[in-house]
Amino acid sequence: MRFSPKDSSVLTRRGLLGLTLAAPFLAGCGIQPGRSFSTQGGDGRQVALLLPLTGAAAAVGQNMARAAVLAVGGDGGPPVIDTGDTAKGAAAAAKAALDGGAKLLMGPLRADQTPAVLAVAGRVPVVTFSNDDTLAAQGAFVMGITPAQSVATMFSYARAQGLSRIAVVAADTPLGAATATAARGIGAAGGIEITAVLLRDPGAGGLVAALKNAGGMPQAVFLPDGGRTLASFAKGLAGSGVQLLGSVQWGVADPAADANLSGAWFAAPPPDLFLPFADRFAATHGEAPGVVAGLGHDAALMAMGLAEAGAVSRKGLIRKGGFTGVLGPFRFLDDGRCQRDLAVLTLSGGELSVLAEVSGT
Repeated sequence: MRFSPKDSSVLTRRGLLGLTLAAPFLAGCGIQPGRSFSTQGGDGRQVALLLPLTGAAAAVGQNMARAAVLAVGGDGGPPVIDTGDTAKGAAAAAKAALDGGAKLLMGPLRADQTPAVLAVAGRVPVVTFSNDDTLAAQGAFVMGITPAQSVATMFSYARAQGLSRIAVVAADTPLGAATATAARGIGAAGGIEITAVLLRDPGAGGLVAALKNAGGMPQAVFLPDGGRTLASFAKGLAGSGVQLLGSVQWGVADPAADANLSGAWFAAPPPDLFLPFADRFAATHGEAPGVVAGLGHDAALMAMGLAEAGAVSRKGLIRKGGFTGVLGPFRFLDDGRCQRDLAVLTLSGGELSVLAEVSGT
């Protein structure tokens, strides 16, 4: 991987606050379950988006579907089929797409529903929106921004700034465990010593003491969680003198609103690509889109590009040049993993700046 320093230009546009992971459901602007945005018959239906338009994750799925519409300018994109946010529903959606002639399935959203889609898909490629890169070993292409991608971005940049002793602090969740695994592997390969991995209750006190006892005070601490968990850990590290590093899970609203995160560095999609999309989405729907909605946009854009090139296939997915979307350039490897080009942002004086762009994470 490589990083390109930026001019630290300040980002002040309102749309930057759209770099959050999820957006609320917009009542009255729903996408109807099973509705197709394709008017192209065969070509348009070679790819199907499997999204939760109903169920617990309907808010996220609805916004992904809206973003997909923006990508293709309305009608003309791939059909969107409701998974109901269950494994059974995801399998049924996959079967309906295959019965309609789909040669590529994009979805489902969740890791625990992906095996059900793979079981139905057979030899048809499946691109899951999950960020669980272990699904690649099961046969899926993983499009979500994974913990490893955030770790690789931040460790590459931190090492270039002379920081080689880094600790990981996270809640004891699947995200925390995946981040710890990624940090150990990426750190060992990149000349970074992982001084400690602390998976702990965000509400527990004594974080600085715990770091000192675990391996001595590090130069930097990687905090993958967002929201209240991030706020708790950042408060616990206030005044410690360590450099705070963050993941795409932070979004942008978190560091912008928390004085304890001033000066932190964190991974994010390249703002110059995401901001125009965020502005268009907000103008249409009155809310920020969120990073996960960006996956819906980029999936639709990729699907239409592959269809137009007559390359809706596994070979088309792993093309050398990859793809570019609002979440930045990305490319699929033959083993199902995805490489992404992410940016490193920082907050200073209440304003966000781009520090670098990191390729191939």
